[in-house]
Amino acid sequence: MTKVKHVKEKKNLASTSLYPEYAKFPFDEFNPPQTVILEHFDKDVNFAVAASTSAGKTICGEMFLANEIRVRGGKGMYLGTHKALVQEKLDDWTNPEHHFSDLNISICSGDYQLTDARKKELETSNLITMTSEMLSSRCRNFKSEKNNFLTEIGTIVADEGHLLGVNGRGDHLEVALMKLTEINPNIRIVLLSATMPNVSEICEWMATRLNKKETLFLNSEYRPCPLDVHYPVYDSNPWRYDMKENNKILTALDIVESYPNDKFLIFAHTKATGNKILKLLQDMGIKSEFHNADLSKEKRIKIESDFKTDKDFRCMVATSTVAWGLNLPARRVILLGVHRGLDELETYDIKQMIGRAGRPKYDKKGDAYILLPSKQKEYEHFREKIESPTNITSQLLSHHKVLGFHLVSEIYLGNIKNKEDVNVWFNRSLASHQAKELKDIVAQCIEGLLGCGAIVEEDGFYKATSIGKIASLFYYSPFDVSDLKKNFSNLFKNKLDDEDSAISIALGNVDSQRGNIVSNAEKEVMSSYCKIIQDDKSSYSYSTGALKAGYAYYNLILGNSSPIMSAVMRNLQLDFDRMIQVLQALDTMSASWDRKAWFNTLATRVRYGVPEYLIPLITIPEIGGVRARKLYSHQIRNAKDVVENQQLVRALLNMKPSAFEKVLAGAKAVQIKNMFAG
Repeated sequence: MTKVKHVKEKKNLASTSLYPEYAKFPFDEFNPPQTVILEHFDKDVNFAVAASTSAGKTICGEMFLANEIRVRGGKGMYLGTHKALVQEKLDDWTNPEHHFSDLNISICSGDYQLTDARKKELETSNLITMTSEMLSSRCRNFKSEKNNFLTEIGTIVADEGHLLGVNGRGDHLEVALMKLTEINPNIRIVLLSATMPNVSEICEWMATRLNKKETLFLNSEYRPCPLDVHYPVYDSNPWRYDMKENNKILTALDIVESYPNDKFLIFAHTKATGNKILKLLQDMGIKSEFHNADLSKEKRIKIESDFKTDKDFRCMVATSTVAWGLNLPARRVILLGVHRGLDELETYDIKQMIGRAGRPKYDKKGDAYILLPSKQKEYEHFREKIESPTNITSQLLSHHKVLGFHLVSEIYLGNIKNKEDVNVWFNRSLASHQAKELKDIVAQCIEGLLGCGAIVEEDGFYKATSIGKIASLFYYSPFDVSDLKKNFSNLFKNKLDDEDSAISIALGNVDSQRGNIVSNAEKEVMSSYCKIIQDDKSSYSYSTGALKAGYAYYNLILGNSSPIMSAVMRNLQLDFDRMIQVLQALDTMSASWDRKAWFNTLATRVRYGVPEYLIPLITIPEIGGVRARKLYSHQIRNAKDVVENQQLVRALLNMKPSAFEKVLAGAKAVQIKNMFAG
């Protein structure tokens, strides 16, 4: 039987000079977890490190990766939870002072299209960083995309391994590891995690079900900056939600004022609360910023950089965007309560947030303040919950649609042909290792896939339809693909393809959006849109969740701003290129709408946030939505008008001569292209 072994820390720390010369570290002595790794980084084993935030786990991963790349001759892969964390590692490792800086390092996350050039880059890379969802997708399409680089990975470092137990995310990491070790059974797995109470069970899964290697684990109590956790109370007696939020804010401000020389990271669980405390901090003369998903990637990175380098930048207010992995110099952390809307925060989220307090390079200790309600029973409930670690449990069977998302791909690939094959596939999962049984969920799953038209069953054998194939190829929910086909078939049949309200609800009324939670503020701003939809001659009744998504798409299509909906709009906009690919695949493989040009126009409108009449201007390089509107308001409607009214256009755009020449050259190129197209 494959061994699972618990290794313990030693009292004596090792010098970094004991690590081979192919990696140099910017400190003289390894810490306790890193000292343990020094004995194992060059062995053909799996390793799990369970240690607190700031315990130097990334260095542990680097020790394995450096050995893999420099000595064993394989590729290394770093798996992060979020695009921001993956990007941070890329930035760190390409820094000229880092010992990885001479390597070919690539990133593969949702911000980067998998073009032929990028695939070639992955093939020639020594070290690849990506998210677990991206790895799952690349493994799923291993053969069709010819992702041969996956077979060359010798060591994978999965950061924040407790993601396995996170609803909506954990199943992707679990299946990614199942698929990767199927493609590449000799790979070493290094799992890093801050909160993993049942680490031995996770290691048993890796050792017995994934790659059959000896698997070691370290449970470390080490934290370079001791963390003190405090539980101040706020007055939770008012029945009104806004009054409770105000009480949380006032309690937090008292804490900030008590430590005028310290940097704070304040976690707000809603945008409204975040904006409110930001304004009050700034009114108090405290330099502060609000880091949240509404901001552009560039703005978020700037805030992070300024917080690290500007000593006068005292308070960063943030949503959970900085909770996972990012290294920020916060001496103190405040959590504005333990609810996100009506839902209680998960323990792992709370642990991640408070773990941001006290960072080795900046502080000798950290303090975290978790604001709890003043009512005794609630206070005791939340404190006990926070102080009782939660085991990591598989999320694969959390819902039959989660299972369906993964099974449809296995059916399309021919790996699963019947119910017996489902059991064989499932046997390698963490869910199976944790003694969970499929039972009725497989029947629900298969029934759902048959019902949405993603698969068919013939003589007891399953076969993927075009819907199932598209879902697999584009890493998309088969239930959403089915809804999109139905919605747009109706749209084109009823000749509503020139009505923006009809287009938006066709985009929004899909399975994954129908259950969206809608706040009272969102309901208020959506009211006019809902009336437009409800006044439609169709008798169909839409859920509030679908209407919320539809309203967000409606704003994107028309280029309208909506502060309350901006985060939703940004997320939909970021994923819209993939949705268009799904729709165009449906057009060519299944529905035969013959609307390729129409979908291209729709993609442009959503990408730039402009109505259709601005498309002729948007196609000109350097002309975005704002500039297009300005030109259009002065009767400049297309490339021909730009070329024929150069003096006016230059004055309107107020650009440097060199920049304007690019616009003019682009307009001439578009004009010529249009002439030939005509």
